Amino acid sequence: MDLRQLRNLVFVARHASFGVAATKLNVTQPALSKSIRALEQSAGVRLLDRGPWGVKPTEYGLRLIEYGELVLSLTEEARNELDAMRGARRGVLRVGAIATAMREIVPRATRKFLDFHPDVAVTLNEELSPALLNLLINGSLDMAVMTRPRDFPGEEVEFRKVLEIPMDIVADRNHALAQRHEVNVSDLVAYGWIMPARPDPDRLALDTLFASAQLPLPQAVCETTSSNLQVAMLTGSPWLSYLSRTSPHARAPDAHLVPLTLVGPTWTRTIGITIRKRSVMRPVVNAYVKEIETICAEIQSRALP
Repeated sequence: MDLRQLRNLVFVARHASFGVAATKLNVTQPALSKSIRALEQSAGVRLLDRGPWGVKPTEYGLRLIEYGELVLSLTEEARNELDAMRGARRGVLRVGAIATAMREIVPRATRKFLDFHPDVAVTLNEELSPALLNLLINGSLDMAVMTRPRDFPGEEVEFRKVLEIPMDIVADRNHALAQRHEVNVSDLVAYGWIMPARPDPDRLALDTLFASAQLPLPQAVCETTSSNLQVAMLTGSPWLSYLSRTSPHARAPDAHLVPLTLVGPTWTRTIGITIRKRSVMRPVVNAYVKEIETICAEIQSRALP
């Protein structure tokens, strides 16, 4: 089993076709088929099923492809790092983040990072935490700024908490509840909600808030993971939602939304830096992590009640 064979397997599975994969790899189809057969003989199991539907990985193939994706990604990381060290070309840093982190944390950290590392090409991806976790595990990201999903594979990745942001219940600035000096959880029951679907961690935290008060769970009139859609749907409506205390959508002087003065605490959103345990922490990754930590420490001081 060698790197070339792993790359061939990954490409065939990715394109579900020997012909397309051969074109992408710039090899002949017979040579590619021979390479896969040799890999299967070396592994002692069938890795691909071939049929009229195309090519599909077997259970053994899927597992080996996971490792193959990671190995190929780490190989590219090593090549980029060595090239950057000798000045041959720029290094590459691939960062993923949730929408909350993309508003302030990631932009500020990236600008600061590039001030000191102008020759590094930074790629930024916004996704939900479960998607970021998958991209990180398969080697498509170097690090992610995210919340910790419920089913967190601690044996594969490390989560470093950098920020805990209190959450606010928010409404349109002309909402009936926005005019009150105090709002109880029971006052929220009569209204519909704009929020992500379960098992979003904040959605589950809101459920817990209602359940602790022995109230029926909040009912969504629209489920979305888009913060832009969330704000647009709330503006001028009777519905409710939640935002982090640092969100400009409910804190800026000209904001259309306002936080409700809820009696008692809500919950906090924990944001952390997630990295692969099997990956070598490159200098550029360490440098970016330090910028994230510095900015989060500042935001944390602002977010405190």
